[in-house]
Amino acid sequence: MQLSVENQQLQLISPRPLQAGQQVTLTRVSDQQVQLQASVAAELPGRSPAAQNAMQQALREALPQQIPFGDALNQLVQLSQTPAARGQGAIGQLVQSMLSLFSVTPGSPDADQAIQRNLQQGGLLTESQLARSGGSDKPPADLKQQLGQLLKAAEQLPPEPRQQMQRLVDALQARTTSQQVSSLQAWQQLPDGGQERVFQLDLPIRQADRHDTAELTISEQRRPDPEGDWQSSWSVALNFDLQQQGSVDVRLSLQEGWRLQLQFWAEAAATLRRIEQQLPPFTQELHQKGFIVDHIQARQGRPHQPKLNDIQRRLVDVHT
Repeated sequence: MQLSVENQQLQLISPRPLQAGQQVTLTRVSDQQVQLQASVAAELPGRSPAAQNAMQQALREALPQQIPFGDALNQLVQLSQTPAARGQGAIGQLVQSMLSLFSVTPGSPDADQAIQRNLQQGGLLTESQLARSGGSDKPPADLKQQLGQLLKAAEQLPPEPRQQMQRLVDALQARTTSQQVSSLQAWQQLPDGGQERVFQLDLPIRQADRHDTAELTISEQRRPDPEGDWQSSWSVALNFDLQQQGSVDVRLSLQEGWRLQLQFWAEAAATLRRIEQQLPPFTQELHQKGFIVDHIQARQGRPHQPKLNDIQRRLVDVHT
């Protein structure tokens, strides 16, 4: 880092990256030397032993119950169509409301809006939104609130379908809890001095009369530029495991606001050919929306899996 003292420029070198806002003490030890001593960094949210234990306990309770969002919607639709549930009109209305809010139909005009609703109202950000508003501004109805209404409507059902509804709601709540915990630590310090935050959620993808689940991971990394201002870059990882087309993975990198790099992987050769056929019109559409596509490619196989972070390792440990 550069420091100006009495019109003299000093070059300061720290043996390890410093966190943003971390205090340092400079001591002049000679005419040509200055000693830099960093204060103990403030503990980041979620790093204390008590918070770590609470998160691990939450994962232990949530992981055995959770099911993917798409599977839960399929089961909710089936349950809402049983004779007992049809007698309670509110159940069918609530399930249809969930489908209209969160179901993503590929190629539809509102697909991008459905993805946005999943991120903002799917339950992942509920607690953080409430914390920011201080409870004064009521956030828009989200998945958790709809599940609570669904349980209330299910109280009028006979015992067996009521228990089925309870299990489904518990499974969806557990899925949201595990995703919240994996995203709970917010900004994390990187070894090079940058910062990163990660959000993970399910996208229920409508395929004919059923739903599959796409796993979406959004990462933002911030690093200081030469002037000391933070610059953000974004990456998105998307995984589909489709019954007939096989597994499909997408990796997207967004730099400088508009510069894109995209890579597609498909396990099945036939699926790879279909993706390759769609790349030219897809690239043209991105250009029309103002993006600069630096690189786009499709390959057969699976992408290299990145090294697990702390939370992901705990997810694996708790699951096994």
